[in-house]
Amino acid sequence: MAKAKFAPKRLLIVHAHPDDESLFTGHVIADRISAKAEVMVFTLTRGERGKVKLDELKSLEGDLAAMGSFRASELMEALKAFGNVQHAFAGTRAYLDSGMRINPWGKPAKPRDLDELALAAASTTIIADDIVAKIREFKPDAVLTYNRRGGFGHPDHKMAHDATAMAIRKFAKQSRSRAPQFWVIAEPREPFDAEIGNAKTAAVKKAALEAHASQVAVHAETYSVVPGKEIRYDRPERVRKSSPSALVGIRSALTFLWAMPLGVLLGLAGTMMHQVKSNTDAQTPIGLIVALVMTVSLAVALRLLRRSRGALYLVTATLAGTIFWLAQRQPGGELFIPGNDAGNIWAYGSIGIFALVIMFPKIQPGAWRRSSRGHR
Repeated sequence: MAKAKFAPKRLLIVHAHPDDESLFTGHVIADRISAKAEVMVFTLTRGERGKVKLDELKSLEGDLAAMGSFRASELMEALKAFGNVQHAFAGTRAYLDSGMRINPWGKPAKPRDLDELALAAASTTIIADDIVAKIREFKPDAVLTYNRRGGFGHPDHKMAHDATAMAIRKFAKQSRSRAPQFWVIAEPREPFDAEIGNAKTAAVKKAALEAHASQVAVHAETYSVVPGKEIRYDRPERVRKSSPSALVGIRSALTFLWAMPLGVLLGLAGTMMHQVKSNTDAQTPIGLIVALVMTVSLAVALRLLRRSRGALYLVTATLAGTIFWLAQRQPGGELFIPGNDAGNIWAYGSIGIFALVIMFPKIQPGAWRRSSRGHR
């Protein structure tokens, strides 16, 4: 099969952070500009959680606003090296750099304390709407971003791919005009359709990377982001024509489906024990207390660990459905949640607890640790 030709006259490039445009598509941008094409770089975050290479800039780490401002200014300088490149930040809201961690299998993953304003915590649909708006405005004939694995696997890169793929599908459905081609950055050992880069574009790429000195170590012939891993400026960049997957639209929803059985199990367990009382004269409602403590623990744990309300919504919905079903008289005449005080407190209290945790503005375990230790 013949390889697709990559020669767009209007190219929209979607990246997650400042410096990605120079690291992963520096040759591509330089090549298209030299061909008199129009290029738009659309950056989704300002790289607020970057780790700096220069000791004199270490004070920026942890100060999200300062780091974002500094890296945005570096990006503006890098774009000047390319020439006439248009640029915009997303969007509907200011997405924060998610950061990342390395999981036990040595793969990049979302941080355990993922910020609710982080790109990786945002709805794919919302980000896709930002990209659709940019497609309508810029009218590209090709859109380029990371592959579905997010290149080396950064969660923000994965989100950029998924949102871009969804945006192209949305645009194709909503618009009468032809949707732009979808291209992805091909990683080493992956199939590719075009290889871009020569001595001329390498010089431009080097100049752009020099503007990102806080993040990239620049040498005479090579550069590095990770110590000990040197990459030559003249190493070509590879791209591959792709098709936006229909699964992207439901992938984000599927990530929360595991939460649905939790609501059912909680509803069944709480219903089985909520009428249990102690054998003392006080008849303490031990079962109801345990059921409500279980409910509070699950709700708060989901809010803290997931840093997103998506799972909470599903647990609440399935819990409410289970309780409603068990409160009805069954075909055999059984009534598992009677209309007494314990039954009413369990039925309404459990759902109320989840609603309260959902509505609570922000739960920060870090703040609790600081208050208990005095500092962090």
